[in-house]
Amino acid sequence: MCGLLWAGGAAALYLAMRAGLVAEFDRALEAQARALAALTSEEDGRYEMDFDATLMPSFSKGAHPDSFQLWLPDGTPWQSRPAAEGGRLPQLAGALDRPQFANLTLPDGRPGRAVGLRFVPPAEDAPEAGAQPRPALALVVARHRAELDDRLRLLATTLLLVGGGTAAAAACVVPFLVGRGLRPLSSLAARTAAIDASALGVRFDTSLLPAELLPIATRLNELLERLQASFDRERRFSADVAHELRTPIAELRSVAEVALKWPDDPPATSRALHDALEIALQMEAITASLLALARCEAGLQEVARTPVSVAEQVEASWRPLAEKAGQKGLTVSFHVPEQARCAADPSLLQLVLTNLMTNAVEYAPREGAIECRAEVMDGHCLLTVSNTVRDLTPSDIPQLFERFWRKDAARTSGAGSGLGLALALAYARAMRMEIKAEWHGPDTLAIQLRAARA
Repeated sequence: MCGLLWAGGAAALYLAMRAGLVAEFDRALEAQARALAALTSEEDGRYEMDFDATLMPSFSKGAHPDSFQLWLPDGTPWQSRPAAEGGRLPQLAGALDRPQFANLTLPDGRPGRAVGLRFVPPAEDAPEAGAQPRPALALVVARHRAELDDRLRLLATTLLLVGGGTAAAAACVVPFLVGRGLRPLSSLAARTAAIDASALGVRFDTSLLPAELLPIATRLNELLERLQASFDRERRFSADVAHELRTPIAELRSVAEVALKWPDDPPATSRALHDALEIALQMEAITASLLALARCEAGLQEVARTPVSVAEQVEASWRPLAEKAGQKGLTVSFHVPEQARCAADPSLLQLVLTNLMTNAVEYAPREGAIECRAEVMDGHCLLTVSNTVRDLTPSDIPQLFERFWRKDAARTSGAGSGLGLALALAYARAMRMEIKAEWHGPDTLAIQLRAARA
């Protein structure tokens, strides 16, 4: 491609300079022709030329002098230089204001270029009124074009040599420069190819990279950070699932072993069966929550959005939790206007609200406070569930919606499985709602649900 571009540029340059040189050559020829025409006059039907070889030496001196030929109106050769009998140059049918140029072979066999024009020489006497136009003479001036051809050959040779030298230099230098310039990219590609799931902690050093690769390396580092965070989250998830299921499985095994040890004790067997049922229900709830999360993340959760009364949903979600809130001595307040309505799936919205309120009841300290507030603004319905907290800090906010996350890493409190807020987030996203947690004041956590107004 570079060679084609150079060849095209060189050809255009050659043609432009060639046209300029030829135009300059032609202007000199035309000036000579006009000078000779000015030396010609007519008197009483006779033509005269006041030619002085000393004033126009190019027609008499040098190895290859210029030549001209002048014809009378009847086509008879009249004047020529160098002097010769008969016509030596071809007539060219040009006019004084539009001379004709042509390449030709001169009488000595060398290439030349000529200009031809017809002109009416001035007369001594003024023409009579109504007189016929006087006939015109034909003039051709020729010059050897060896100097012009030498210049054109020199130009072509120079362009070829410069182009060839440039191409040869490019063939040697360009691969070296390209290889040197691509070396950081090759190194970056090699390091990228070596990264796998066990090496996500690798980061690219951007201090030595050229400016062109810096954005790529920066984005790769950001991608690796996100991948590492995702893999760490998945590893924690696997560990959390195992930890969450290990306790009920151990309890189930213990109950079974005790029941088998005293098979003839009906009351003990009955208690063991009841305990086994509770453990099975607990494990079923965890499994159902995990399946629901997977279904939402895969986009398989069916959603039927309809206008929903927020007040009715809040009341239905709170009803099963009222007794436990009373046992903990919680102060509960609701500020949900009756006209507050949003576009949502009723069953999914109730699950979201139930999880938010369950989380508030479980983690609010005794004698704490819970507030549920709804506002309609800018075409949206904003529902906020806030509760006082004791051990939570602002730095814990980003982790609240992670699966199985709990402030008590050892899970000794027995409060939930850590899937409630993760499920609330998944269901909210399935209904195209926004949900986020904020820190209000020194000891209050607020979770906001933003939905489209119905």
